Amino acid sequence: MEGHRERLRQRFLRAGIKGFTDREALELLLTYAAPRKDMRRLSEDLMDKFGSLKNILEQPPSNLMLVKNIGESTAILISLFHQLSAMAVAPEDKVKITGPDEVAEYLKKRLGSQRRERFSAILLNSSNTLLAEVDLEYGTVNRTQVHPRNLVEKVIAHSAAGVILVHNHPGGRTDPSREDLALTRKMIKLGEDMDFKILDHFIVTKDDIISLKAVGLLEK
Repeated sequence: MEGHRERLRQRFLRAGIKGFTDREALELLLTYAAPRKDMRRLSEDLMDKFGSLKNILEQPPSNLMLVKNIGESTAILISLFHQLSAMAVAPEDKVKITGPDEVAEYLKKRLGSQRRERFSAILLNSSNTLLAEVDLEYGTVNRTQVHPRNLVEKVIAHSAAGVILVHNHPGGRTDPSREDLALTRKMIKLGEDMDFKILDHFIVTKDDIISLKAVGLLEK
């Protein structure tokens, strides 16, 4: 095991990450969370559960710890690595959301090709400047499990004034379900009570996107 781990490290020292598979790169990262454990099987389990390296890195620690043998330290390392990388490449200029077409194009690139459902929120300040994009639920999203307090915590943490709700339909249909509409109404009422505004709710597929506001369903 130690010989295998050392070979991975030497490969990285010689040529960087070039030539590594996604799983091998993940395995190398994990060796720094648990120096004496074999991380090959754990990296395979993570790939099996979340489907890709990108999806793994985007998970909050609580989701990562659902995988057997993933403890808090390992989950924090993965999440910290992703968030530090995002900080390093973040543009210096603030992104401003100027209209629904701009939001739609951004969301199709971010969510359209994902194979698992993801429910997120785009947080804006009072000038419609992008503050953050945060996950509220991931996986097979049960609308009853998207707890309003999760959104409130994120809004407070970022001092957001406006929220755009977003989720994808991996099956390919953009039609909102009754649960989608009920959850939207609940979030709108929550925003009224907590002094922030739900600006829109987008449903995204690989080939299409729908704005509930644009089709008159946002407040129905």
